[in-house]
Amino acid sequence: MRRDDLNSDIYTNVNISDEMVDSLVADLNKGRRHADIRFRYSTAIMALIILGVVGFGSIGASAAYISYKNRIQDMSEEEQADYVKELENDIYNTASEVRVRDLTDSEYARYLELEDAYYNNGVFPENILKHVERLDEIDPDELAFVEELNKINMPEGELTDEQLLQLIDHEAKYIHTIEQNAQEQLAAEEEAAVEGAVAEGDEELSEEWPEDWGTPFMDDIFFDVTPEDEAAVKAQAFAFVKEFYGDEINDSWNCSVTGNDFSSWYGGDQGWIGYDVELSESDAPNATFYQITIPKYKDGILMLNCGGKKYYADRTEYTRKEAEAFVEEGKKAALDLVNEKFGLGTPDRIEIGGFMNAMDEEITSSDIFFELYYGDEYVAVDWNINTKKFYSISGRGLLNMMR
Repeated sequence: MRRDDLNSDIYTNVNISDEMVDSLVADLNKGRRHADIRFRYSTAIMALIILGVVGFGSIGASAAYISYKNRIQDMSEEEQADYVKELENDIYNTASEVRVRDLTDSEYARYLELEDAYYNNGVFPENILKHVERLDEIDPDELAFVEELNKINMPEGELTDEQLLQLIDHEAKYIHTIEQNAQEQLAAEEEAAVEGAVAEGDEELSEEWPEDWGTPFMDDIFFDVTPEDEAAVKAQAFAFVKEFYGDEINDSWNCSVTGNDFSSWYGGDQGWIGYDVELSESDAPNATFYQITIPKYKDGILMLNCGGKKYYADRTEYTRKEAEAFVEEGKKAALDLVNEKFGLGTPDRIEIGGFMNAMDEEITSSDIFFELYYGDEYVAVDWNINTKKFYSISGRGLLNMMR
């Protein structure tokens, strides 16, 4: 399963307590019935909420990108209703599952090229993807979303560029609908929580945080980042991305720096005080992005992660049994990485993962997840079978060890 799909990796690499992870997973399990649209693509939404990707500001957006944003935000009411209905009925983990057949290799290669043209150059389809209630409303070989199938009907023959653009446009609008739904649900839940607290206390709503609510959750975690610290942390993040991934980052990228303090959750340990840096080439769903967590009072990193079609365009995936043939190669790559960059030697033990999602369901994957244990600490390395490269590394064991 690809990073854009349901996957436990995306929250495993977030620096939050085990208790909070357990709570989030419990919420997932309680809400995974497909009628509950809050949990459609729920792990992706969880990541958007925790990591702050929703609402990530555009910096220096191109005219083509603005045109794309206007296109999806200016859908007609009828079209918006179609996507809301599709979201309500969604029971799938991957984009390919919503089609009656997958794209061929040649179609997928053209899809990736046209996707770049769609987001970066404003190349849009002449027509939108048709939505119908029943299959008998269209020709058997016609491209359309069919509500009774809950799938996109696909022609048997090779798709044209226009048809591929319709699929890309459909996915962009669907992702927009997911994000809108997540934001609306959050707003509704926050409003309900405030109204419930006011009703229980039988008092007028005040702008001040009520004393009987305890310490504000956000005040416990977030701290202000000075302009000087932000500039220094950004420079560190740019250097880390260059060193580990070879990508040159500049100020044309979207950049967000957040101060997070989890020390109170871990006995006052200052190693849990740091900066979360999010870098994104653009707000487009296929854009390359990096996430780096840099400690404030120690050297090193707590987490480094990459994503986007640049890294996850290969569709070849493996069952856990098929992936076993690559475990030794990946293990060597993980050990070489932590030795070269962090001076870590042979771990006490190594555990293998990456083939279960947040629901504890077996999945196919192109990644193998290595957990390297050193005493009470461990380092997690996410290694890709197809590219033979690592995509993320995280763990307390990386502190004070940068070479």
